[in-house]
Amino acid sequence: MTRVERRRQRQRQIVLRVCAGVGALAFLLACVLLLTGGGEAEETEPEPMETADAVVDVTPEPEAIDPLKADKEALARMVWGEARGCSTTEQAAVVWCALNRFDSGDPYYANCMTIYDIVTQPAQFSGYDPENPVEPDILALVEDVLVRWMAEKVCVGDVGRVLPAEYLYFTGDGRVNTFRDQYQGGNTWDWSLDSPYEE
Repeated sequence: MTRVERRRQRQRQIVLRVCAGVGALAFLLACVLLLTGGGEAEETEPEPMETADAVVDVTPEPEAIDPLKADKEALARMVWGEARGCSTTEQAAVVWCALNRFDSGDPYYANCMTIYDIVTQPAQFSGYDPENPVEPDILALVEDVLVRWMAEKVCVGDVGRVLPAEYLYFTGDGRVNTFRDQYQGGNTWDWSLDSPYEE
């Protein structure tokens, strides 16, 4: 299987995982509507009251399954370690950098079948640690970038990308990250794209 075929296979897997999550969410919504009567009031006979000895069903409601949960949490932990004190745009660029690697077709990432694999690959993102917290604001940003990335896959147009696809590398000093299109040398990103995030 060629690199292009593997990359397309990975992209199809992500789309399928997202579709499965959307399907699960639609199923749960349908269940809620059925249980609540779909929002329409029906006239029914009141049911007789049960005695205190009646058995009550306490089965918990099923939780929605997020097929990208591991990917999102790995990205959030990586952003926390790499850019937690940086601007929202720079944090988003860190996420885009990981997604760029996933899409790149670079043989170095050929065995990475998920975004989680990209983020947790040894000697890649020094800020990633499985013990880093998953902060809600960073997780929300990760989810926003993932939605934009998926929209880009179906040719929606300008989705608010803050880092071009060829930028796969960055270094930082704890305050600011510098993004490059080559591992050593190359072009440094000049932040010339409009950011969808208010700073």
